[in-house]
This record gives sequence, structure tokens and C-alpha cells, in this order.
Amino acid sequence: MNKSALVLEGGGMRGAYTAGVLDYLMEKGISFDSIYGVSAGALTGANFKAGQVGRGLRTFAAYLHDERYAGPQHLLKTGDWFNIDFSYNKIPNELDPADYDTFNASPVNFYSVVSNVETGKAEYIRITDLKQQMDLVRASATLPLLSNIVEIDGKKYLDGGSCDSIPLKKSMADGHSKNLVVLTQHRGFTKKPSANRYACRLMYKKYPNYVKAMDNRHNMYNRQLKLVYEMEKQGKAFVIQPAAKVEVSRLEKNPARLVELYHQGKMDAASCYERLVEYLNK
Repeated sequence: MNKSALVLEGGGMRGAYTAGVLDYLMEKGISFDSIYGVSAGALTGANFKAGQVGRGLRTFAAYLHDERYAGPQHLLKTGDWFNIDFSYNKIPNELDPADYDTFNASPVNFYSVVSNVETGKAEYIRITDLKQQMDLVRASATLPLLSNIVEIDGKKYLDGGSCDSIPLKKSMADGHSKNLVVLTQHRGFTKKPSANRYACRLMYKKYPNYVKAMDNRHNMYNRQLKLVYEMEKQGKAFVIQPAAKVEVSRLEKNPARLVELYHQGKMDAASCYERLVEYLNK
């Protein structure tokens, strides 16, 4: 039996695109055996498993100008650009409740992709209780240089995209022969060496394996893109991504741009929906 997986790239606020794609698929009743979420992809993927249409866009755009949400004031005060308590406690538990019960009851395997800063390797942690394991989802979306390292069970984690930006290889190794890969960069995009890699060398000098991974991240990412497109040709991956360059930054502050990007994601999903159904059922 063919097993299917949803592979979700990160990209900060560009995750609004993924939220649009996933909302359309939820509205159509599409499901997968497993989900691999990286950074913002882990956040949107959790909403998908919980069946919460619309929540992805709201959590990206509704609080952009709320001083409690994010900004340099939080970075200076706590070391985190995003207010951790507001983002991962007040929003999901009070302001826009996450449906923990539906998430936990779903048979879909959900993996949060995190980067171990001591080993410089990605880890794929299965989330079975969203509320109890929220810190592991948060760890996947913890941006280097703009966040404190997340320590869980004696391990130190940062953004999953640092060490595995597009975990298609892991999904296939786990036995998934059909993979929907949602990317947040346009087709033809090539990642260049990060201007922040020198700052990373200073910030994380105690973690040479992580520094090495960050120095090599652009090469890793470009190899993964090549694999995605090769697997697309072989029928082992189906790709949804923006057709043109996305004019939204990782820390975008304009909610109108996020709403526009969200609707682009919905439209792109709609335009290839019949082909996707055919692919999954083949």
C-alpha cells in the first residue's frame, strides 16, 4: 500500500502561503499518513492535523501589530524576537485556541523537525500530545540569532531548517512513496550563502557542529531542491510552490501582504487539485 506524506518547508512569515495551500486541502478533505513540518511548516502542519481551517492565517497575521507578539523590545528583554508566552501559551490556550483533542486523536503521524545545536544534525520528533509537546514545535520555529536555544530533556535545539530545510529524503526513508512537498520560495529559487553566517560563527562558537551546518546551509538547501525536482519527475513527489518571487520577508510586518500570500496559496492549490488527487490515487 502506498503511504503518503505532507512535507512542509519553513520560511518565517512566508508560511502564510503554506497556510493557504493547507486550508484548501482541508476544505477538500485531503489527508495524509504523515506530516513532516519544519519551522513555520510545523506550525501550519499542526493546524492541518487538527483540522483548523483559517487558524494558520490568523496566527500569522492577526497579531503583527500587537506589541505583545514580537519585536526588538522582546529580543532586548528576553533574547527572543517572538514573545514566547504570548505566542505559545496565550494565543493557543486563550485567544485562538488550538484544538488539542482533535490533533491528539488523529491517526496522522506528525513530526516536528528540529536542529540539535550540539550535533549539528536534524532530529524528527513525533508529536503525539500537542499541548504537552508544544516546546518541540516551538523549537522547530526558533530562529537562529533572534531566539534563545530551546533546551528539552538535556538537548539543545534551534530552527529545524538549519539542518534539514525540506525533509523529503527522511519521508521517503520512512516508507512514503507519495509526497506532497509545499515550498515557500518560487520555482527557480537558489539559496545563496547567508550574510548572517559570520554572526552565527560568533553567537554559536561553542557549537562547532551547528556552525558548520549553518555555513553549509545554502549548499544543503540547493541539494534538497534538486532532489525534490528529481523526485517530482519520478512521481515520488508532487510540488506546490509560488510561481513568482515572494515579496514577503521572514519577519514581515504588513498583514495585507500575508493575506495576499495566503490567497495565492489557496489559488495555487486549487489550480492543481485535480492533478494532486490523481497523483495520490494512482
